[in-house]
Amino acid sequence: MRITISILLFLLGGILSAQQVRMRVLDKGTRLPIAAAVVSYTEPVYSDKLQHSIADDNGIALLKRRKGGVLHYTVQSLGYTLLKGTLNAENELTVYLSEETTQLAGTTLTGRTTGATVRPTKETPTVVQVITGQELVKAGYSNIQQALMQETPGMNIQKVGFGNEISMQGLDARHILFLMDGERMTGEMAGNLDYERFNLHAVERIEVMKGASSTLYGSRAAGAVINIITKKTDKPFAITVGSRHAEMNERNYHNPERRDFLYMFEKNADKPNLQSWVSAGAKIGKFTTQTDVWFSSQDAYYLYQKEPDRKVYTKEANPFLSKDTVVQATFLRPPMGIEGVEHLSASQKLYYDSKNLSVQLYGTGFLMNSYDMVQDLYFSQTKDFTGGLKLSYRLKNYFALHGTFHTDFYERYKRHERRDVDKKVYDSKIMQPRLTLTSQYFKKHDLILGIDYFQDDLTSDRFAANRMLTRGLKEWEFFFQDTYTISPKWQVEAGLRTNYSLQFGTMALPKVAIKFSPTEALSYRLNYAKGYRSPSIKELFFNWDHLGMFQIIGNEMLQPEKNHYFSVGAEYAVPKFFISGNAFINQFQDKIEGVWKIYEFQYNFEYMNLSQQRLLGFDLLTRWKIVPALTLNASYSYVDVSKTEGLRINTTSPHAATAGLEYKWYRDNYDLSANLTMSMMGKKTFDVQDRITVQEEVPLYGGGTQRRPVSKEAYFRCELPAYALFNLNVQQRFLKHYKLNVGANNIFDYKPSTLGSGVTMFNIPATAGRRFFVQVEIDF
Repeated sequence: MRITISILLFLLGGILSAQQVRMRVLDKGTRLPIAAAVVSYTEPVYSDKLQHSIADDNGIALLKRRKGGVLHYTVQSLGYTLLKGTLNAENELTVYLSEETTQLAGTTLTGRTTGATVRPTKETPTVVQVITGQELVKAGYSNIQQALMQETPGMNIQKVGFGNEISMQGLDARHILFLMDGERMTGEMAGNLDYERFNLHAVERIEVMKGASSTLYGSRAAGAVINIITKKTDKPFAITVGSRHAEMNERNYHNPERRDFLYMFEKNADKPNLQSWVSAGAKIGKFTTQTDVWFSSQDAYYLYQKEPDRKVYTKEANPFLSKDTVVQATFLRPPMGIEGVEHLSASQKLYYDSKNLSVQLYGTGFLMNSYDMVQDLYFSQTKDFTGGLKLSYRLKNYFALHGTFHTDFYERYKRHERRDVDKKVYDSKIMQPRLTLTSQYFKKHDLILGIDYFQDDLTSDRFAANRMLTRGLKEWEFFFQDTYTISPKWQVEAGLRTNYSLQFGTMALPKVAIKFSPTEALSYRLNYAKGYRSPSIKELFFNWDHLGMFQIIGNEMLQPEKNHYFSVGAEYAVPKFFISGNAFINQFQDKIEGVWKIYEFQYNFEYMNLSQQRLLGFDLLTRWKIVPALTLNASYSYVDVSKTEGLRINTTSPHAATAGLEYKWYRDNYDLSANLTMSMMGKKTFDVQDRITVQEEVPLYGGGTQRRPVSKEAYFRCELPAYALFNLNVQQRFLKHYKLNVGANNIFDYKPSTLGSGVTMFNIPATAGRRFFVQVEIDF
C-alpha cells in the first residue's frame, strides 16, 4: 500500500511540477491568428536547451515549463518582426506580431537541401532579400516577371517577340540562376526560362541573393540566385480559389468565322486576358499533401513605332569617320508582334515528416501554347514535366543527411493550326542527384558539405539545318561551407566549391562573407566570392536561323568565364524604418557575350569570350512606416559597365529605381489595402554593329586614286529614353475569406516610341498601354 501511495505521489508531483503554458499569436493590425508561428523558448533555471512550439490554425502554441520556472521566448513568423519576451507566472498569454519593416524579413535555408539549417535572413552574413507571397497578392501582380521587376532593385524584365529577356546589375539571364524549391529548371532561350512556369499563386516566398553564389549553387550563379519557395500547408485542410480578368491588349480580329481559312490563327491571336487558379492542401498527422493548378491566357498584339528609324554613327565608335553621321530612314518600321500565350500548370507534392525522417515526393506538369503574329499556319507548343524525391534523416544532434534526385523534361513542338500534326523541334533533359550533410554539432558552427552531379542533354534542329542533333554536358561538383558565429556581434561564412567537367577540367570557387553587428539595429557586411560559368550547350553548338530575321551562331572554342565579386554593405533597422546599402565590384575574365554582327544582308548573334569586363555599382533599399496605416518602399540601383575596345556593348541602363506606397485599413470582418507601385528605368546608351557606305579614295591599278563608295563595318549609337511604369491595386477582404482586387497596370498609359534599330527590340518595355483588371479570390 505504501508503495502504491508513493508512486501516486511521485506521479502527482511530476504533473504539478510540469505546467503547460498556452500562448496565442495574433497579427497586431488585423487581430487574426498567425498559423505556423514559431515560438522558441528556454528555462535557464533548469536547462539551457532551446525548445520549440508551432502555433496551430488558431494561433495557439503550447509551451512546457516547470513549476515556478521563468521562460525566455522569441516568436517569429515570415513577414513579421521578431518578438522577444519573458514569461513569469502566467499560464496564458496573447502576443501580437507587427509586420516586418525590413525587406530582409523571414528565414532562409543555409543550402538548398530539405531540412537544412533555418535562420533569420538578417542574421546571415550573405544578404538575402525575401519577398512573401502574401505581399505579391496584395500588390496585385499578375505574374512572377512583374513582381520581380517591381520588388527587386536593378532587375529588368522585357517582353520581346519570342518571350522574356531578363537582366540585373549589368548581367543577363545566363548569369541569374532561377530555382524552384532549390532545384534547377531547363528549357531556357538565351538563359531565359519560360517564366510562365512559375505559379504566382503557389508562392510562399521568393529569396533573392545577389552576387556570386557559386559556392552553394554552382555554375550560372555568378550574378544572382532567385529561389522561389512554393506553399506547404500546415492546416488540416486549406483551399484557395481565384480568378482574374484584364482588358485585352489589342483586338486584332472581330468575329472570326469558322469558314475563314485563317480562323484558328485569328481566334488564337485574340485569347482573353484571363487567369484562374486552385490551391488545396491538407495535413493529417505526419502526412501533408499540397495541390496547385493554374490556367492563364493572354492575347497577342502589336507595338507601333511613331517615327522612322534614325541611326547615329559616332566618331567615337568609328574613328574612320570625320564627324558623327546620321542615317534617316524614309518609311516607318513595321509593327513588332508580341506573341500571345495560354498555359496550364498542375503540381502535386506529398510529404511525410517524423521526428528524424522527412520524405518529399513532387511533380509538376506544364503545357503552353504560344501564338505569334506570323500567318504561317503554325504555333509553338511547350510540354514540361518536373519531378523528384527528397529524403532527410537526422541522427540525434550530430548531423542530418539529405538526399535529392531531381529531373526536368522539357519539349517544344511546332504544331499546325488546322491539322492535328506536330513536329518536335526541341527536347531538353536534366538530371541532378545530390547528397548533402549538415551539422550543428560543433558549438557556434553550421556546417554543410556535399556532392552534386548535373547532366544536361539537348536535342534540337537548331544545331544544324533540317535535322535533329543531340549535345550534352556533364559536371561533378563538391562543396563545403561553414557559418561560424564568433559572438553575437561577429559572424563569418566561408566555403569552397570544386567543379569538374570532362570538357573544361577542374575549377575551385572560394567564398568568404563577414557580418559585424555593433548594435541590434546596425549591421555591416563584407563579401568576396569567385564565380564561374561554363558555356551552355547553346553557346557552344547553336546554328539557328530565327525566321530569317537573324542567325544565332555558337562557338565550340568558348572557354568558361570567371569572375571575382566584392561587396560591402550596411543596414539599419528599427521598428518603423529600414535602410540598406550595398556597393559591389564584379570583375570578369573570359566573359561570354553575345555580340551582334551584320554582314551584307544578315544579322548574326555570335558568342565570343571577351578578355575582361568590369561592373561596379550600388543598391539602396528602404522601407518607412510613416504612420501605422501607411508604408513607403523605395529602391535605387546604379551600375557602370566598362567599355569593350572603346565600345559600349552592354545594353544595361546605369539607373533603375522602384517605389511603392501601401495603405492599410482594418475593421472587424473587413480589410482594405491600396498599393501604388512604380518602376523606373533610366536612359540606355549602347553601340550596335552595322555597316555604312562612305566615300573614300581608292587606289587604281594604273596608279592614282579615285573617290568611290566603300562599305565598312561600323557601329551606330542607340539611345533609348528613360521611362516609368505605375500600377495601382486596391484589395478588399470581406468576412476574412473573400477578397476583391481592382486595379490598373501602366496607369499613365506609357507606350515606347522606338521599336527597333538592330537590338533595340530587346530593350524596350513591351507594354500596350494602360489596362484595367479585376480579381476575385476565396480562401478557407
